[in-house]
Amino acid sequence: SLSHSPVFQAALSWLNTEAVGLSLELEGLTIEGVDAGQAAAKFDLTLELRETSEGLAGSLDYATALFDRETIERYLGYLQRLLKAMVENDSQEVSQIGLLDEGERAQLLESWNETKAAYPDASTIHGLFEAQVRRTPEAIAVEHEGRQVSYAELNARANRVAHALIGLGVGPDARVGLCVERSVELVVGLLGILKAGGGYVPLDPSYPQDRLAYMLEDSAPVAVLTQGLVREQLGMLSVPVLDLDGPQEDAEHDPQVTGLEPHHLAYVIYTSGSTGRPKGVMNEHRGVVNRLWWAQQTYRLDASDRVLQKTPFGFDVSVWELFWPLLAGARLVMARPEGHKDPAYLAATIEQAGITTLHFVPSMLQLFLDQVEAGRC
Repeated sequence: SLSHSPVFQAALSWLNTEAVGLSLELEGLTIEGVDAGQAAAKFDLTLELRETSEGLAGSLDYATALFDRETIERYLGYLQRLLKAMVENDSQEVSQIGLLDEGERAQLLESWNETKAAYPDASTIHGLFEAQVRRTPEAIAVEHEGRQVSYAELNARANRVAHALIGLGVGPDARVGLCVERSVELVVGLLGILKAGGGYVPLDPSYPQDRLAYMLEDSAPVAVLTQGLVREQLGMLSVPVLDLDGPQEDAEHDPQVTGLEPHHLAYVIYTSGSTGRPKGVMNEHRGVVNRLWWAQQTYRLDASDRVLQKTPFGFDVSVWELFWPLLAGARLVMARPEGHKDPAYLAATIEQAGITTLHFVPSMLQLFLDQVEAGRC
């Protein structure tokens, strides 16, 4: 913040002089000095102390651009408790003096840790999706550039992919690469991998080939799902490749994977690699279900909602965009590939598709709102 004092931020001033008051008496008139206070803070914090006949007196000046009154009053409480403890025992170490009052201690140790909440901890992501399919089989689940797929059709297509993957040896904690552009097939592939018991590894076809090659080598997938349009991005592969644009298995029933539990792998998302090589972060079903359940309890979706999926599926925000609406009976509207880079397109899509819910990180939201077209949303 530019409000910080540039050279140093905190000052302690000891006034080793007695406070002298101004008093002047004239016939019929008494004049007394008035403390006008500090008009402006010179530094972030300035503690001014002086000794009086009654003890220590002082004041704490602060920059209002950096601190509010409540924070400063809390700081003064810390100082008072520190001084009191020093008077009571001048041989104790300062580091051993407790600064928090009972209310603050209870807040830190108890109130802020009362986070346990009930959620379907025995469920998997795809298990909750299948339950929604049974509730609203004919409702539209996914929409992409004029194409609509019902919950029943989406489930059947994902099941065909799942059975094919099981035939290739995919099971609990097995990793399956997924290199697909944003489309209905992306959702089919994600659900198919989860239904087979595997964890998906997003391989964004817009990534450089060397990054994709590293992710494939590091994650060691059992198989890879892709589309004909982006297959060449992956180069030569030593594992089976399944083309989502091609024909699939005939089996459409929900697969029952033996031993699959909520603690098994759901996906592996790689970091940006800005501080070195990208690192794969593994997440389990139960963690994702917990997050999605919280979202549904806090910002409830229903069949009337339309959620825009715009985040590349190599980023964790995509997880909430993709699965949350499908567990709540809402409609998932897929933006076109690379559409997330075009604020005008996003604004038009939000308006035309009747989007009710979307997810932005603050920096991206500000960029979006800066566009003229955003005013229509």
